[in-house]
Amino acid sequence: MNIEENISLKKFTTFKVGGLADYFCKVSNIDELKEAVIFSKENNLQVFILGHGSNVLISDDGFRGLVIKTELKGIAFERDKVIANAGESWDDVVKLAVKKELYGIENMSFIPGTVGAGIVGNIGAYGSEIRDVVECVEVFDIETLKTFNLSNDECEFEYRNSIFKKKNFIVIKVCLKLFKDGKLNISYKDIKEYFGTKTPNIKAVRTAIGEIRSKKFPNLEKYGTAGSFFKNPIIEGNKVHLAKVLDELGMKGLREGDVALYKKQPLVVINFGDANANEIKKFTDSVAQKVFEKRKIKITPEIIFVGSFKH
Repeated sequence: MNIEENISLKKFTTFKVGGLADYFCKVSNIDELKEAVIFSKENNLQVFILGHGSNVLISDDGFRGLVIKTELKGIAFERDKVIANAGESWDDVVKLAVKKELYGIENMSFIPGTVGAGIVGNIGAYGSEIRDVVECVEVFDIETLKTFNLSNDECEFEYRNSIFKKKNFIVIKVCLKLFKDGKLNISYKDIKEYFGTKTPNIKAVRTAIGEIRSKKFPNLEKYGTAGSFFKNPIIEGNKVHLAKVLDELGMKGLREGDVALYKKQPLVVINFGDANANEIKKFTDSVAQKVFEKRKIKITPEIIFVGSFKH
């Protein structure tokens, strides 16, 4: 394992922004992870775990500490279970599960990012969430340098949240309990409209979601984005569809400089190329303020902010 200094984080995020990390390393096994964490302790450094960088906004000032990029790889299937290491691409896991006709995660097809990040943020799409299928998660405790398993309940999953956003636990691997004779969830409006009266199989559902997502999300190779920037607010126990609210307020496609709410899906914030992290933060703060002023709805980011931002 090689610990480098003053590494630009811009190329490691899908927003295509971010300053330098004081220290940076990639880890491919638990021994390297432990070595990196010990280095951080010996040098009194904060630690940030980075996957594919598809759900973060890293400040222009970078990160004053050690960024550990997790590259723990491995996917194994045992009957109706899949054990996947944290550094694996989430969609690679979904693709293999669909190929094996194992049900439960097909609606989360084509979500960018790693398995580990998916657990941390309790990812979800089209009526499914990862917590629905998690049996247990193997974690590494930064404080004690020990690994242990957490059950689904112990992960404290909530809407786009989990215990991993509150404690110094690093996801190592996850065991998902899938279903051999599962029932497809095609009740979500977009999927329902796509198939009409047809009865699809699991592979057709994955294909459909790919086509639906491609119409709503910008091309990651062309533009900087972290996908859905804001959570759908929960008011009196009911989820409010924020995209609809933003559309009603005439904010779809709203643009300031090189930052905008995507014209096809206003939950998505897009960097057209030259915006910096501070401009993105300022723009999204302004969007939240406008929604509160006009609808008295408080909205919060889904993405993780890394480093310090100017006000």
